[in-house]
Amino acid sequence: MSRAPLFNRGFLSLFATQFFEAAGDNIIKGALLFAVAVGGPWHDRIGDGGQGLVSFLFTVPFVFLSAFGGRLADRYSKRSSTVALKTASIVVAIVTLFGFWGDSLGLSLVALALFAIVSSFFGPVKYGMIAELVDRDEIVRANGVINVGTNLAVISGTIIAGAVATAFSKAHAPEAEGTFTQTSGLLAPGITMLAFSLLGWLTCLTLPKLVAQSPDLPLDANPFTTYWDSLSQMAKGPLIVITLFWTFFYFLAAMVLAMLADYPQILGVSALKASALSAAMGIAIGVGCVAAAWLSGKRSRLEFVPLGAAGLALAFLLLGLAPKNYWLIGALLSAMGLAAGFYIIPLQASLQELSPSSERGRFIGTANAMSFVMGGLGSLLFFGLSKVGMPSNRMFLPLAGLTVIAGVLVYLWLRRGSGRDGPSRSITLPAP
Repeated sequence: MSRAPLFNRGFLSLFATQFFEAAGDNIIKGALLFAVAVGGPWHDRIGDGGQGLVSFLFTVPFVFLSAFGGRLADRYSKRSSTVALKTASIVVAIVTLFGFWGDSLGLSLVALALFAIVSSFFGPVKYGMIAELVDRDEIVRANGVINVGTNLAVISGTIIAGAVATAFSKAHAPEAEGTFTQTSGLLAPGITMLAFSLLGWLTCLTLPKLVAQSPDLPLDANPFTTYWDSLSQMAKGPLIVITLFWTFFYFLAAMVLAMLADYPQILGVSALKASALSAAMGIAIGVGCVAAAWLSGKRSRLEFVPLGAAGLALAFLLLGLAPKNYWLIGALLSAMGLAAGFYIIPLQASLQELSPSSERGRFIGTANAMSFVMGGLGSLLFFGLSKVGMPSNRMFLPLAGLTVIAGVLVYLWLRRGSGRDGPSRSITLPAP
């Protein structure tokens, strides 16, 4: 089957749809993280480390539903699945509206979980769709572009979340009671989520028709059957190791995002100004992803991974030792983001390239579930370290140590796989 070049209508439609989906996820998650963090209006309802529990809740649907989402992605047209999921997002946005407007932490957490459910189904669809929308030689660069879009979405979502969280906090001030400030602040999160959900639905309508890859695949609702089958197949080649190193990134990401939610208090700045730190990090991740993708050419270059791990470890070490200076923290987070691009892109592209087309949805769904298990562990580690009194800005130090270990392991794996030529390993693609 012939495929289109990189910047075709279908790929651009996926790019836009993914942008609005990722931005929306970060808006509701960010708004809740700021609301339950130290100094937030809902902090007293959970206590210290509450953002770790919020992040953990967001990961649970991905663990149990990614496998089923992967099966659906293989069985049905990925375009039809995308339209159905984006329609569901509009309904969930309405739940979000009532949750924040009613000042209900419980209903808002339900909305967060529902968005996570939608995203857990969309993950295998969007990543599996890339190989159906672009030429095989463009998969690495397509991932670079998609990651740029995702990070632009994270930046936008994080900044908007900061603004929304600020408005929501102001709505709880005693002097705001009964005023326009209170009404608009309580409505801000829900209205914003509804707008992004509608935009995501509109952009997905321009996706081309796509053929189901495995229309006769039985639907097994037991996620562990799919996980076991997929992991058994992945273990026959390098995919299992690639997936393990790929998922470790999400352990780090969950920790960092939870830690940054405490930075308004640590640095003595507003939530909006603190969100700019995440924006700087997101921009740098996007730049790092593009650089890694274009330097890779037409093949995944896994030798970039230990270099990215070394850069991450150094940035974590410096962040853990750094004084509480806003501009210095921003510079170090940017450096961390650049290194992250070189770590994640070769692994992500290799996962897509080496997955057979008839099983790609299940393989990616399994990898997604593993990434959120790791993210959940990162959130729980943050919660545990918070409870024993470790300041969030010092939690970068254990992250540095763990990243050094991961970097050494991937270096040794690559060296063993490439023999005396050293850690220079490019993926050899299977025949189409």
